[in-house]
Formats: sequence, C-alpha cells, structure tokens
Amino acid sequence: MDTSADFFSLWNSLEEFELPSEQPQVPSCLFAHKFSEWATELCAKVTRDPGIVSVNQAKVLLLDKYFEWRSVVPKAHRNHIGKHGHACIFHVFEQTYLTLKTVELSLTPPMLFVPPPPLAPPPPPQIAGIFLGELEKPSN
Repeated sequence: MDTSADFFSLWNSLEEFELPSEQPQVPSCLFAHKFSEWATELCAKVTRDPGIVSVNQAKVLLLDKYFEWRSVVPKAHRNHIGKHGHACIFHVFEQTYLTLKTVELSLTPPMLFVPPPPLAPPPPPQIAGIFLGELEKPSN
C-alpha cells in the first residue's frame, strides 16, 4: 500500500496546505548575480578536479570573497538573509558552500590511524638516588 500518494492527495486537497510542485524562482539583486557568477566558476573548477585540498581552498576563497562583497554592498544587502524579497549575497554564499560540502562529502576520506606514542626520554643518570645532571653530547 502506497501511503505517500494518499498523504499528498489528502494534503493537497486542502487549499491552504498545498505543497509547491517546484521551487519558486526568487529574483536576485545585482550584487548576488555578480557574486553568483564568480561562485559558479569556483564550483566548476572544484568539480572538474575534486580533491580535499581543492575543496578546502575553495571554501577559504568563498569565505574571503563573501566578506569582501559584504564590506562593499549597500547596508540593506549586508545582512539580508530572509526568505522573502530577493536572493542576496548570503544566499549565494550558502548555496555555494553547500555545493562545496557535497563535493567534499562525496570524496573518499583519507585513511586515519592513531600515531604511535612518542618515545620517553631516558632518565637522567643517578647514583644512590642522587641525580648527576644531564649528559651532554661531546662537540666535535
């Protein structure tokens, strides 16, 4: 019995609870559009040659570029993170980060191992419980 079809038919029968069939297209501001062009190219480079180093470098570049944009856009665009209105630079940052994180999660992680404990230094020489000091290497 397929209950998911029954659920959606019942849920969508109520007008105020209708689920959208696809994501509505939210307009983006000029700043977000320009930042998105740069971010798209960044993601394209990483997906062409995925590797943990390239993903981490892209994440750092993304963070730096986001704060560069944030420092120069008008004040109304600096902290615009809501879902209403337009898509702004934070939305581009968030979507790009999620794309990079998806690439990172798709990579096979490196082998992890526990390093051996460090060797203990030899105890200083002593006679009858009296420490004689440290041994010095002779200089040549």
